[in-house]
Amino acid sequence: MFNLNADLDHQEELQYRAGARVQLKQRPGVVDIIAEYDPMMVPPIWLVNDPKPRYPEELELVSRPVLEINWFKRASRGKVGAGARKSSTGGAKVEAFRTSA
Repeated sequence: MFNLNADLDHQEELQYRAGARVQLKQRPGVVDIIAEYDPMMVPPIWLVNDPKPRYPEELELVSRPVLEINWFKRASRGKVGAGARKSSTGGAKVEAFRTSA
């Protein structure tokens, strides 16, 4: 049978996992890191720089900025693709590779 409480506890555990950055709603702007989430403890969340354990309702997750990666970077025109090698005359010479069958 489906246990709704167990599913919600699991979702909360994933959301408030160790290493996640949070800030207390009472002190906005002060960022701390979750040291441990222990579902058997009440409250279940321990912070690195706070001796008092916290409830999820007291915390707000802080998102990390996404690093921009240019996946579609254009290749320079002077490069020759794989399987080809420049000849001494400057043109591209394609080498065929034979495999033994």
